[in-house]
Amino acid sequence: MAVCGDKRCFVGVIFLTLIGVLVLYHIQVDTSFGSINKNHWITELGRHGIRYPWFVHGSQNLKPKFKVINMTSYKTHARWLQNNTINFDWVTSANHTTVEIVNPRPFYTVGDILHMEIIARDGKGRRKLYGGDYFQAVLKNSSIKGSTAGRIGDHGNGVYTITFVLSFAGTVTPEIFLVHVSEAVLLLEQFRKVPNKRKWFCGFQDGEKKFKKSCTFFANQSMSLTDQCDFSAPNTSRTWFCERPRDVPCEAITRCQSTKYYEAVDAMVSIEQRKLFQSPFWKAILSCRNATVLVKPSNDAISSLPSCRPGMARGQSEGYWSNGQWNSLTCRAKQFGAQNISTCLANRTVHFLGDSTIRQWAERLVQRGIVEQGPGNRMKGPYTNINRLHGFQISFRFHTVPQQGSAQFTFKNLTKRGVSVEIKDMIGGPHLVIVLSLGAHFAAEPIEVYRLRLAEIKSAIDELQRRYPGTKVIIKTCNTRSQRDYRDMVMQSDWLLDQLNQEIRSILGNSKVTILDVWEMTMSMWYRHNIHPPRRVVDNEINLLMSYICPNENPDLT
Repeated sequence: MAVCGDKRCFVGVIFLTLIGVLVLYHIQVDTSFGSINKNHWITELGRHGIRYPWFVHGSQNLKPKFKVINMTSYKTHARWLQNNTINFDWVTSANHTTVEIVNPRPFYTVGDILHMEIIARDGKGRRKLYGGDYFQAVLKNSSIKGSTAGRIGDHGNGVYTITFVLSFAGTVTPEIFLVHVSEAVLLLEQFRKVPNKRKWFCGFQDGEKKFKKSCTFFANQSMSLTDQCDFSAPNTSRTWFCERPRDVPCEAITRCQSTKYYEAVDAMVSIEQRKLFQSPFWKAILSCRNATVLVKPSNDAISSLPSCRPGMARGQSEGYWSNGQWNSLTCRAKQFGAQNISTCLANRTVHFLGDSTIRQWAERLVQRGIVEQGPGNRMKGPYTNINRLHGFQISFRFHTVPQQGSAQFTFKNLTKRGVSVEIKDMIGGPHLVIVLSLGAHFAAEPIEVYRLRLAEIKSAIDELQRRYPGTKVIIKTCNTRSQRDYRDMVMQSDWLLDQLNQEIRSILGNSKVTILDVWEMTMSMWYRHNIHPPRRVVDNEINLLMSYICPNENPDLT
């Protein structure tokens, strides 16, 4: 019999103990998401070669630099989900989570930074030991309709810091919202990886023969490829698969329309999990200690901002609202009246490519009498609006698949259609401005789809600007939006959209591209969040756009 008294035996015992812990760890990981793995959506996910990663939250966007597994914190983390049921006592609680100002003062001065600290606690009031909760923070002054968004840092241990740039004087009050608890964020990340949560119906017509068939963004794993029409453009993110109609060629496809995604989401999200996307775990306002802050005007001269141009460094705040006007803190943005916009765009061609949030800009220029509405499909394009007096034109075309919404769209050959294809075919130069907005329709897809789409567009932009120096390219970030229930959140939560904004900065940040950031503008606006904000907000977005197109133009408020 071996006696465990020497160092070698002691090391052996430690080694066997570690092996046992690792085995138990894998068992826990395999069973923690047992309820998810039972449905066919996760089976389909597995067929695509995607697996659920598990790691301790290390940052707000769930992408720590190192996937360090700490067994103590892992076990603490796992307690909220045991035996396929959620223990809501372990979930972040807005009632117990505390928010307070760090080192409060009797008063602050315009230009100061206000620091606040959030300590997340669960339903029993216990301090949480991991991060991942998704907050939104806005500082408001009701007397001047002043507001600005706060930046939130996740320290990965249940502590979060908020920084506000104090940009306007008066009595200000912070509003801090727990939008998603970390447990819901983890689910959002997992559900995003599931392909084909949405489906479309496309028409096929060949003479008198008409069919309507189901279509998906990825190949339908329950059908053989021979039973599907593959419309995908090779080696791109532009993929499209439809059930093959009988006795009609695939080329007979005509128009497509998205369907409701309720059935897919309901099959994927359990009854228990849905509670994480409802009150009190969703968009709960936090109670702030010593919330009211007095801000006095500054006697210091305000340093002038640089002109708006590509490659602007991202500061501590994008800007602030005051009396209905957005004031940029990134660059010297101006207020543009109708006449000034016409002067700015004289002899230019502006292509708006993307989604309905950028179509709003084209529509608003028509409403203000700056351009005449041209013929074409008002929802999807293409159409061209013209200003004959100043010799400029503005076109709009919706991006290609995926497109979510009630409006039908004509399906075009994906090897010949797409933002990257259209950019490559353009003749650029100082007269050409390309304005892009791609985000809202990609939130539900695996993040790799968006990354690849942006990479294709970046390659096309780089090639165009190499051939035609001076071509301006501007890409707009996503707007915040409203959600009605767990279905909307799983498909188009603000957290999902915010991740797309991070991809824009990561992939296009080093290019000669202007990133026109409207996220904080729409987050802090004095209206309910809406993917299509009201006219006042759209006008301020257009002011920012024109400031990048014509940074040296004198303002004209007519």
